[in-house]
Amino acid sequence: MCSSDLSAHPLHTYHPDSCGTGERSCDMVGRVALLLGALLPACTAVKVKVASSTVTLQQDASDSLKERPVQKVVRLLEDMKAELSKEMEDDKAVYEQLDCWCKGGTKEKTSAISMAQQLSAQLESSLSEAAAKVMELKTKRKSTWDEIQADHKALNEATEIRHKEGAAFHGEEKDLLMAAQSCKQAVVVLSKHNPTLAQIKSMARTLQVARVQELLLSASDSGMSRMRQDTFKDFLDGAGKASSFLAIPGMQSYAPQSGQIFGILKQMQEQFEASLSDAQKSEAQAVEEFTALRSAKQEEIKAGEEKLVQTDADLAGLGEKAAEETKELEDVLAQLALDQEFLANLGTKCAAADAEMEARTKSRLTEMSAVEDTIKILNDDEAFANFEDRKSVV
Repeated sequence: MCSSDLSAHPLHTYHPDSCGTGERSCDMVGRVALLLGALLPACTAVKVKVASSTVTLQQDASDSLKERPVQKVVRLLEDMKAELSKEMEDDKAVYEQLDCWCKGGTKEKTSAISMAQQLSAQLESSLSEAAAKVMELKTKRKSTWDEIQADHKALNEATEIRHKEGAAFHGEEKDLLMAAQSCKQAVVVLSKHNPTLAQIKSMARTLQVARVQELLLSASDSGMSRMRQDTFKDFLDGAGKASSFLAIPGMQSYAPQSGQIFGILKQMQEQFEASLSDAQKSEAQAVEEFTALRSAKQEEIKAGEEKLVQTDADLAGLGEKAAEETKELEDVLAQLALDQEFLANLGTKCAAADAEMEARTKSRLTEMSAVEDTIKILNDDEAFANFEDRKSVV
């Protein structure tokens, strides 16, 4: 496992310039020289003891054979070599952790950066699609709104026309009802056995008030000949001024039902009643058609309004989603920038650590080589002989 805390390791505090190979070598040589200097008094003491006693000299020689003074130096150098080797192993162990941390951090951040880039691309694509969808929904909403307004306009126009048609029908219906009833009453009067002149005159006034003649003339197809129309007109005009029953135009005798006016009134009654029936049927058809049109338009308006509500809900949902994705994209891009910066710094620091480890290893190997060479020199027989000669001179 890689240690996450490497800040206290020597690789983070060691500086090659503060302790170079030359300084370490010089320190080593100085320490060796001090040891050699310490051995010289020991050699002098040995010489004095030889002069005083042969037994003592032999004992000292035996001790010297057991451990020569130069061997102390060799042992010190071997300890130094072991210490250098241990330090190099320690550096190697920590460097392996540091290298593991570098590789792990690089792998982790590289993966995080890749995922962030993919996620940001997905979010940008989603936001782009959402923007296009919003534009589409706004276009559809405007179209739906225009359709609703057109339906309202058509319904209002149809309603206005229906009101006008209804008013016209009611006026026509009223006139036809009055005309038909007036004709019917006139027929009833003329059907009596001996109607009075006053009754005839009253009947004529009623027919005039009901505008029977005008309705007859305005009818496109009254079914009455021009002559009969003229006869009826003369009857209405003459009835008011007649002084006797026979003086009234169209009245041929005191038996009114046998005269022309009776037949004309019966025909007019039937005609007005037929016209009234046709008008009522037409009105009923118009009302039915208007009701169907109104229902259809109201359904279209209702459907359009429901569509507007759904479209507004969809727009609100897209807006909320876009806001969330925009915030998420901002967070992803911010974290991506931090990860990229961290990865760049990590690469720089790990490269520096690699260079530092290489320099430290080279320095350790140089020191160890120097120590090994020194030990080899001191362990050489010639070196022992030279040292013994120096002791003899001393």
